[in-house]
Amino acid sequence: MTLLLGQVRHGPRRGYQRMLEAFWDEARDFGLELPCDQPVSAQAFSAARRKLPAEVVRELVHEASDAFDREHGQAFRWHGRRLLAVDGKRLDVQASDELRRTFGEPTGAHYPQIHISTLFDVCAKVPLDVEVGRYGSDERVQLSKLLGRTRAGDVLVGDRGYPSFDLIVMLLESDLDFVLRVPAKGSFKAVEEFVATGATEGEVVLHPPQGSCLRGLDPIRLRVVRSDHGKETWVLLTTLPADEFPAQEVVAAYGLRWQVECFYDLLEKDYFEQGLLHARWVDGVCQEVCAQMLFVLIARHVAAQVAKDNAIPPEELSRKGSVLAVADHLVRLLLHRPPDQARGDLRRLLERVARARYRPRPGRSYPRRSFKPQPRWGPSGRRGEG
Repeated sequence: MTLLLGQVRHGPRRGYQRMLEAFWDEARDFGLELPCDQPVSAQAFSAARRKLPAEVVRELVHEASDAFDREHGQAFRWHGRRLLAVDGKRLDVQASDELRRTFGEPTGAHYPQIHISTLFDVCAKVPLDVEVGRYGSDERVQLSKLLGRTRAGDVLVGDRGYPSFDLIVMLLESDLDFVLRVPAKGSFKAVEEFVATGATEGEVVLHPPQGSCLRGLDPIRLRVVRSDHGKETWVLLTTLPADEFPAQEVVAAYGLRWQVECFYDLLEKDYFEQGLLHARWVDGVCQEVCAQMLFVLIARHVAAQVAKDNAIPPEELSRKGSVLAVADHLVRLLLHRPPDQARGDLRRLLERVARARYRPRPGRSYPRRSFKPQPRWGPSGRRGEG
């Protein structure tokens, strides 16, 4: 597991052998004992990975997120509740025959793709669970497999691709409140009729469609909130009662869904860039996806503890700083050391995270600039050509 997290730390920038050599060098520099003097071979590491079920890594994600909630959860609530979001993302994987057969490949693409769905606590900014499926997986089906990680009283936020009569029934039976965005057109007839009135708040009655296995079920009455954002209109279905949650609070809850997008963005940044996963077999792909989630959870644990111990508002701590600090201390964190040394290492890590703050930029006149080279090719052809 330590080596797997070490691989996540380096992302695609190093192959197995270079990662193992760097790991052994770090352990030697820190006086840490490893089972052999020389790095194990890439083949040995790959063979060992195949003996580790991906479900074990996923269970560690569950344990780590539960531990975070026990230790820090109360500091990250929305109106006293957990505010959860679910979102999907496609990732390229290695071009092996096994992965092509299992996960599928977009037409004309060079690599197979997986579709992952993450259940995410948007206030705590921690993943609770992840489901890995083939390219083109139904996000609603993947969501149904994540609901076991929710609990009564949670509020689930979903984007436009999720709402359906069947899904809404499933959420109601899970004892969840929800805020679901629906398209203004082409979803539910009752929603289209509400939008046509121009009202900003009301109720809609949803009937089961004829093609649904739930046809014959009683209609569902839901609260609906409309919010205009420039050229974009949000139409939100919710079970949150109006007397406790005014319309602006419902809109704010949906707006916080963006944190799950920021989480995916974090995994793609240059300082934590995952790129193409290493594994060429199915369980290995699932391992690496879960290991990414576990790495983020470790970094969030550290940042939350720093905020608590130093009375620092959590939003002031740099997400990038926390990830980089944990990456640099990973070997010392996870390998056995004498207690005094381990405490000293942990103290230095916490101090480093505490120093990494977002700098206030009041009245900033210029937007941030990226010095990363632009892609040679864009949607309109080669860049720089007239």
